[in-house]
Amino acid sequence: MRMKNVISLLMITLLIGCGTPLELTKVAESEAPLFGKMKLWEIEKISNNLYAFRYTFYRNIILIGDDGIILTDPLTPEAASILNEEIKKISKKPIKYVAYSHSHWDHVSGGQVFKDQGAEFIAHEQCLNNWLDNPSPEVVKPDKVFKDDFKIDVGNASLEMYFYGPSHDNCRVVFLTQPDRFIFIADDANPPDGMNMIYGAGLADTYIFNLIPFFKSSELLARKKRAKGVIGSHMSFSKEPMNLVGGTVGSTRVIKEQRLFYQLVIDAVQMALDKGISPELVPDYLIEQGILKEKIIGFDEKKMRVLYRRITNYLLTGE
Repeated sequence: MRMKNVISLLMITLLIGCGTPLELTKVAESEAPLFGKMKLWEIEKISNNLYAFRYTFYRNIILIGDDGIILTDPLTPEAASILNEEIKKISKKPIKYVAYSHSHWDHVSGGQVFKDQGAEFIAHEQCLNNWLDNPSPEVVKPDKVFKDDFKIDVGNASLEMYFYGPSHDNCRVVFLTQPDRFIFIADDANPPDGMNMIYGAGLADTYIFNLIPFFKSSELLARKKRAKGVIGSHMSFSKEPMNLVGGTVGSTRVIKEQRLFYQLVIDAVQMALDKGISPELVPDYLIEQGILKEKIIGFDEKKMRVLYRRITNYLLTGE
């Protein structure tokens, strides 16, 4: 596939946090389209130390310090190959670390190209257990694992990693970049809005019992560290359903909105059960009543039926 670099194509001004203007510079993009005006991939500069790479609907971050480069999730082999070539055009420093956010294949299968260059791979200890239980030849095993939190330094830049228990995965961590103080949560909390259905909220690997505490802890981290904003790991809806937008950087409020998304769904299911609705009929009842349809952006009946069913089971069994 033919690609081309586009240097300093676009300056995008966003308002994040308390309203501080943030300028993103698009430093490279593909010639090939994804759909409409959106390109297959792009790289945006957030600060002198920090870049975001988007491939299709996935995003990771690039942190450049005096002593080298930190990458988060290498995504797929195809994405990693592109990223590897493009990073060389941004910095001649070595890629010293690759930090895994969680264990899902679609985020972590492209690491070999960076391992071949000597990068050290970091992950939560449970991620390693997941890969040992379900090995994949494409996933580079971590060189170092941790239990609660971890910090990677590359001179004047660093990446902090925090584990708040199982959530979307049983080993997902929250990233915080320094010195810029941006939070990155893989798969969830995608700007501009956290109350959206862009990600399959009913997926079986979601640990519903700990989602609310996970996002509460992430909110506290954002306040404690005075985070400037959130970098989205996926695309997000705007206010109009099915209107996809980039959402590279947004306010930390999307973390609270993601918590409220799940809290609203849990409360709706509990309300139906309290009314005496039979558990097997709860999803149909909530869909027919139009509960949350106006509050959730991109409301998808099929996904919501799955989520209602799973939360009903959670409230009845605790699992």
